[in-house]
Amino acid sequence: MNLLKNILLAPILKQGYKKNLVSGPEVINLEKKSCIGYSITTSLKGNRKKEEIPPFFHDIYDNNKLNSLWGQNEQNMYCIFDMHPNSQDFDYYIATDKKAKHHSLKYAEITLPKGKYVKVELMKKNHSAVSKIMMYLRAIWLEANGYKAANSPAFILYDKRFHSNYKQHGCIDGNYPGEPIASFFIPLEDEKTISA
Repeated sequence: MNLLKNILLAPILKQGYKKNLVSGPEVINLEKKSCIGYSITTSLKGNRKKEEIPPFFHDIYDNNKLNSLWGQNEQNMYCIFDMHPNSQDFDYYIATDKKAKHHSLKYAEITLPKGKYVKVELMKKNHSAVSKIMMYLRAIWLEANGYKAANSPAFILYDKRFHSNYKQHGCIDGNYPGEPIASFFIPLEDEKTISA
């Protein structure tokens, strides 16, 4: 399987991966982060995520639903993927940093654990740009660099770079013109694996 993956799959995934890449993978340490916002449950089955995530994203984003949760001058928005044990279904959050004053059943809460993450910066030209980068990192990069993904949420961080680009260019037919830069994070197991 490894030979098949390296010969056939790797070049295809690498092409889609590099197309939207701004900076290559970097392993970093992050502190625990409590987040609050909105969530839906969706699935990889039948490509439900492709049908359900974009309208949910734009409902939250275009209607400024995080504004009441942001502090002054705060602009960080997290899109969080929390996989279920069946590896098909997942909870998808659009959230920001949680402030102590927000305790309401209206909002969904999640914690991003402290630990090592692989981070890449990407041009989020459309919703499939993230999928291509996630597939390459999970299927090729992690193993090639001696890492395993941890069983905790992956996430995208949208900061002022994405927001200012969106204000200028918007979204046209599911695509984000201009330079819609975002950062993508996959959690890693604590210890790097040693290849035999």
